[in-house]
Amino acid sequence: MLRAALVVCLVLGFLAGCGRDSKATIEARRVAPTASSPVLVGATSDQRFGPSQQPGSAAQKASDSLVYELPPGWKVLPAKEPRLFNLEVAGAQNCNAYLVMLPGAGGGMEDNIERWQLQMGSTDGLAAGVVERRQVLLLGGQATLVVIDGHYRGMGEADLADARMVGAILPAPQFTLFAKMTGPRALVESETPAFEAWCASLALSPELQPKPVASLPGTPNGGAGGPGFSWDVPEGWRDLGPRRMRLASFGVGEHCECSISTAGGTPEANADRWLGQMGASPLGAGGYGELARMSTGLGEAVLVQADGVWRGMNGETIESARLVGAILPLPRTNVFVKLWGPKDAVAAAQEDFEQLTRSLRMGGK
Repeated sequence: MLRAALVVCLVLGFLAGCGRDSKATIEARRVAPTASSPVLVGATSDQRFGPSQQPGSAAQKASDSLVYELPPGWKVLPAKEPRLFNLEVAGAQNCNAYLVMLPGAGGGMEDNIERWQLQMGSTDGLAAGVVERRQVLLLGGQATLVVIDGHYRGMGEADLADARMVGAILPAPQFTLFAKMTGPRALVESETPAFEAWCASLALSPELQPKPVASLPGTPNGGAGGPGFSWDVPEGWRDLGPRRMRLASFGVGEHCECSISTAGGTPEANADRWLGQMGASPLGAGGYGELARMSTGLGEAVLVQADGVWRGMNGETIESARLVGAILPLPRTNVFVKLWGPKDAVAAAQEDFEQLTRSLRMGGK
């Protein structure tokens, strides 16, 4: 129980520190489509793991502090030390994904990657090579993801000659987080977008998340009063109220939606995440500096626009869509304003979107 409490405290401290200066988000966040089983957000341990989970174990206590979205076709297996979450991928018993948290450096990133290479190597001790290495989003932080092909020999798991391992490592000041998927190479390759979506969806349980500091406007054209952020809602926009991970949501016309939210991560990485959500290419070196800017009551905002196919959190899609977004970097967080929907409808609402963004300010005056 002491270890579990420590893990929860470390997670809370890490997420609280994911402000502008932390290396949080990364390239496009790919969201899994509608799950074949319910999304386990805020579920109890019994709901996640079934009655076989040992009550009071460290894995159970620590996992209770985190939630995630279950990719389609994936199945929750009983957790076992040191795994916080243990999943079966796409109905294949020889393909698994799991999450492990270790104190401190956890053995070091490069040493762990070398250990994985040996685990995927040949019987004569030759290490397998890294096929790919890049950045992904894991628990709100910038993690290093590696892809290794070879002969997988897992402890107590299937021996697979033509296998692939995809592993993400997130170092933090007091712990290291490991997310890993192993299985037949072709299956792991096809399920890698779902694995990245699972990593990106990992978050603190709603009851442990800090409460939003913003208050909603009281009238369609009036700013909010009291502490936190406030804004002016364009005429005709419908207040849909705050939602999970949003300060506010608005219906715009018949087919568009706009959200206001806060989160950590670098502005560059968040811009790439939005572009990826639309199927667009990342900005690349120097691309962020070429984006348009706008003055607001909270400082300068960076504007992002992309056309493509919109893919939402619940699997919904909009063909021929457009996303326009504003990123406002603040000392300890970022404020995001995002409008999306059919391309023509977003273009018609863009002036109102810019009006809302300019009106962002601290407090209610």
